[in-house]
Amino acid sequence: MALITAAAIALGGAGLGLQMKGQFEAGKQAEAQAKSETAWNEYNAKLAEREAIERRESAGFEERKHRKAGERIKARRRAQAGKAGILPTGSFELVSEETATELEIDARMIRRGGEVGAQRLTAEAQLSRFAGRSALLRGRAARRASRTPGAGLTSASQLTFAAI
Repeated sequence: MALITAAAIALGGAGLGLQMKGQFEAGKQAEAQAKSETAWNEYNAKLAEREAIERRESAGFEERKHRKAGERIKARRRAQAGKAGILPTGSFELVSEETATELEIDARMIRRGGEVGAQRLTAEAQLSRFAGRSALLRGRAARRASRTPGAGLTSASQLTFAAI
């Protein structure tokens, strides 16, 4: 009977050792995968931030281009009115003011569109970094959990007491 008990303890200990090794390796693998996921999320965050900068710059360029085109339109109208002998008063002045207002609204809409797009991309970058940090924390927790094989100890103790 003592021989069976000793064999059961030895088998249980070997099984426990293998189980602990497997759990430890699984924890290391989970942490490595989490680090990889974190790096990928950081890469995506940097891409989104670069795109946000480009979106703002592009909108600024488009806004300036639109404003210059508006100035050319207004100058051309003033020149045509002067050539035709129309004084810049009355209805001509009202039409000129309305045109200037519409051009300004369009320019601000261009800027706003770029800013909204950039803000969306910046938020995506923040979410990507948050997901990366969460993955890293999950990986670290899995590695720490793999170092304490609670389930393995229970199984070994049950095997030992069952043999007695």
